[in-house]
Amino acid sequence: MLLKKQLQQIADIVGEDYFSSEEYMRKLYSHDVGALPNLVNDILKTQVDAVAQPTSPEVVSKLLQYCLKNKIPVIPRGHGTSGYGGALPTKAGLAIEMTRMNKIHNVDTSNMTVEVGAGIIWGNLIEELEDQNLTVRAYPSSAPSSTVGGWVAAGGSGIGSTKYGGVSDQIVDLEVVLPDGRIIRTSSPPDDIIEEFVKQEYNYFPSDDEYIWAIKEVEKDDFDLTSFFVDSNGTLGIITKVVLKIIPLHAIRPFVASFKTKEQMIWAMQEIMKETRPFYLHFITEGFNQMLTDVDMPTHSQHPWVFLCAFEGSKEQLDNEEASLKKIVDNNMGVLEPQEVAEHEWDERFYPMRIKRLGPSLAPSEVYVPLSNLQSFIERVDRHFKGESFALEGAVNNKGEVAVLAWFLDDERKTIAFLMGWYRSLDFIELGLKENGRAYSIGMWNVSHSRSFFGKKKYASIAQLKKKTDPKNIVNPNKVFPGPIQLSMRFNYLIIIAATIIAPVVLWLAGLWVGDIMAAYGLEWLAVTNLTSALVAIGIGLFAGVAVSEIANYVPINFMLTMGRPFLRLGRKIFH
Repeated sequence: MLLKKQLQQIADIVGEDYFSSEEYMRKLYSHDVGALPNLVNDILKTQVDAVAQPTSPEVVSKLLQYCLKNKIPVIPRGHGTSGYGGALPTKAGLAIEMTRMNKIHNVDTSNMTVEVGAGIIWGNLIEELEDQNLTVRAYPSSAPSSTVGGWVAAGGSGIGSTKYGGVSDQIVDLEVVLPDGRIIRTSSPPDDIIEEFVKQEYNYFPSDDEYIWAIKEVEKDDFDLTSFFVDSNGTLGIITKVVLKIIPLHAIRPFVASFKTKEQMIWAMQEIMKETRPFYLHFITEGFNQMLTDVDMPTHSQHPWVFLCAFEGSKEQLDNEEASLKKIVDNNMGVLEPQEVAEHEWDERFYPMRIKRLGPSLAPSEVYVPLSNLQSFIERVDRHFKGESFALEGAVNNKGEVAVLAWFLDDERKTIAFLMGWYRSLDFIELGLKENGRAYSIGMWNVSHSRSFFGKKKYASIAQLKKKTDPKNIVNPNKVFPGPIQLSMRFNYLIIIAATIIAPVVLWLAGLWVGDIMAAYGLEWLAVTNLTSALVAIGIGLFAGVAVSEIANYVPINFMLTMGRPFLRLGRKIFH
């Protein structure tokens, strides 16, 4: 808990109008799009102490310098539209909400780039660019509400990624405030950071009377610091400006095709990726289609397995792509739906959560799998989650991968069943890995996959940068880099009280059942037989509770998630 003096000092830095420590604001900025089980909120410090909304990089710099000096955890965030825990506090602290920094700073039509504040909403940016007959190359499905900086930090793919790649392929440069308060451009990093990573390899060979050293240096131009901050979930610093690639605004022509079986749909998708160049290729399963019907939002498709395929370009290009698509759909025994159906589904591309009414809660999970393995992955998921209510959708990227998103229907009001069902999101990713897939994003819940996600070499490099610039681990702790959880005071007290109550009961029962054995080992004094021994047992329980509580605060969150998943899976079968 921040002191009153600290709250006032932070307010002085950011300005009273852009600061709040009110309870409702603290709750509002302590969540993302995913609903957490109540027990998780009880265990972790998932509520911030205050919220700051800076309006310039200089203010962000002053905030980080203050928080570093006072060891205050910082949680950078946009609108919290991701569900992987990247914007959630784990040690309370200060939420730095970036949506005040939402200006378009420069549109460079000669280099086809746009520089924007990290807090700008994707939808607003797209509207502004379209007024100039320009647009971004790709954007997230949450574009009406998500921020540019949020998608850069969380990573992933979106609408347009089938043609142009994920968010990492759209970025030219970033302005970042490092944990020590320095404001840098990732395209021209400071010398001390370059020296940390640009290695010098020394080779020597003897001459007549001395050793001559040959030095081989890696060129600065080969050092890509920008890529370190994409997918980093704000753990390396706070992104304040983003320079994105843009393109001329072209016409988009969407199409919807439906198929009787998943095999037919997937074969058609594979052929589309070989023969055409779609802007966006997205599918829904038979289960998803049925759920849309159940909420009175049917696709009106003739068959249950459906994909939306959109092309971008001139009229001639669109006509050619349409002809190829029709041939592919016919060859795979599908039906090309009427154009009004296609237009409707294109308009609905921003609203995947429209099935939420069936929940009333949704537990999401997402993983990349190769398009070539999509069929076996869907079949594996169906077998593993037999008896659960869920739906799948997915979109293909330009690397031949499918970002498959699962929506598990649930009810967070059913506290125990909802908690036990949490394993599904973790299991879903594991199933994807078995199909040569990879985690979609890391955040907090997928932290055990960090090394495989980034690759060992890159992970080691970003961990080195984290250690150099944030040795106290104040910026978004427990995200990307596994670290010990810090239990809430309420849960610490619960452990101590439980141990204090359980210890006397256990020792009393031990005295009744195995008293002779205890006496043989000289432990009869532990048995509860009178008031004095009961007080001793209470003291032992109190000591054990404090010890367990302290040890629990050093348990890494990835270890907790890995060890807890089998118990959650078993509990789900009992309580569901």
